[in-house]
Amino acid sequence: MSGNKSLQGKGSMKRWLWLLLACLLVTAVLGGLKYLQISKAIAFANSFPERSEAVTAVVVQPSTLQQTYRTIGEVRATQYVELRNEVDGKISAINFTGGNTVAEGQVLLELDSSEERAQLRATRAQLKLAQLQLQRSVGLYKKKLISENDVDIARANTEVLLANVAALVAAIEKKTLIAPFAAETGMHNLQVGQYLAENSVITDLSGSVGQYWVDFELPQDKASLSLGDALSITGRGLIDGALVAHIVGTESTIDTVSRSRGYRALIVDAPQRLRPGAVINIEVMVGVLDGIFRLPTSAVRRSNFGAFVYVLEKAEPGADAKHRAVRKRVVLSGAKGDEVFVSSGLQTGEQVAAIGAFKLEDGLLVNIVERARDSDVEQGLKE
Repeated sequence: MSGNKSLQGKGSMKRWLWLLLACLLVTAVLGGLKYLQISKAIAFANSFPERSEAVTAVVVQPSTLQQTYRTIGEVRATQYVELRNEVDGKISAINFTGGNTVAEGQVLLELDSSEERAQLRATRAQLKLAQLQLQRSVGLYKKKLISENDVDIARANTEVLLANVAALVAAIEKKTLIAPFAAETGMHNLQVGQYLAENSVITDLSGSVGQYWVDFELPQDKASLSLGDALSITGRGLIDGALVAHIVGTESTIDTVSRSRGYRALIVDAPQRLRPGAVINIEVMVGVLDGIFRLPTSAVRRSNFGAFVYVLEKAEPGADAKHRAVRKRVVLSGAKGDEVFVSSGLQTGEQVAAIGAFKLEDGLLVNIVERARDSDVEQGLKE
């Protein structure tokens, strides 16, 4: 019995070995077939030329950049005054309408001065009598009929009355407010008969329409402007295009809180829509940057790691195109219009992909299209 069991065990082991060998043989055959398929696929792929793209290119050359700084400024009238009354009183006449133009010397507002005018008439009558008495006293003194002291008293009375007349005239003038210059008036809510306390605001006067000051500040590291320097001013909805203003004043010190320096520029022939109090944009020149490279905006790409360009280097012999794209990181120092300014990352004479750079990747073959055919390339990109 034991011998039969041993024979049966050996037979079972042989069957498992044959089964294992059969599996290995099938696996080898399948692997070989797959290898042949992959080899044929690789060979088929290699029969096609390496992918390439067509772009335009620019040769970078060093240039200079006029650096600018942008800030905001406030428009101020070159002639401005807040009109207030020097004495209290009741309004007797209002001779202007808020928001309109007034002439220099025009009477704007009058306070009731009837009491002072009555006193003035009485004082002038007394003055006339005192002057007659002085004339008579001088005549009598010449005839030796009165003393010199009597003449001095008559002269003193005359001088006192002259001073009283001058004081009353001044009091009446203080109750008559006139425009110190031709100007536009602000709005008001005054009414005839209204009582005004001393130093009440009547209105504001803005003169020299068309000629304004612009006050602005620059950080201490940008505060290098001098008298006469020009700056560009723009204002959406207020100025068509750009105006040129010139520096007419500067603060002598740096503000200890903001660490900035104040400037004042003058605008001549400002548009009618521009008014005092408006906020406008200011662009000033703050220096020249040498050794920068100017590139079209289409040449610069951006990623999470910063800006980069594709430099076109010569491809290896036998390649299907003359150049390969090499990705290079660059440092930008600004942009203007359709140009981007690169301060580092490039070298003089390198060719950089321009139109079509978005199609490239590092190591890709590139064909450079002449600039005369840029329009064709753009059309191809659209298609």
